[in-house]
Amino acid sequence: MSRMLRYQSRRPRRSIRLDRVNPQDFMKFEMIFNCEQCSHFAPSSGICTMGFQPQHKRLEQLALYELTGKMAFCRFLEID
Repeated sequence: MSRMLRYQSRRPRRSIRLDRVNPQDFMKFEMIFNCEQCSHFAPSSGICTMGFQPQHKRLEQLALYELTGKMAFCRFLEID
């Protein structure tokens, strides 16, 4: 008897890819890893000028790094 496959009405949504960061590298280098350091971030309004949700803020990134040892790097991060 064959197994019936369940039909999924919606595709599973992909989450942000997290990159592993070596703790020695994090302490040694001045890494650019949050929205506040990006030239696309408007600090007066708190939004990304490219239209993305600013979800890589400094405090959230540091909390995520302490829990998992990984960070979510924005692929459109630009430095001034």
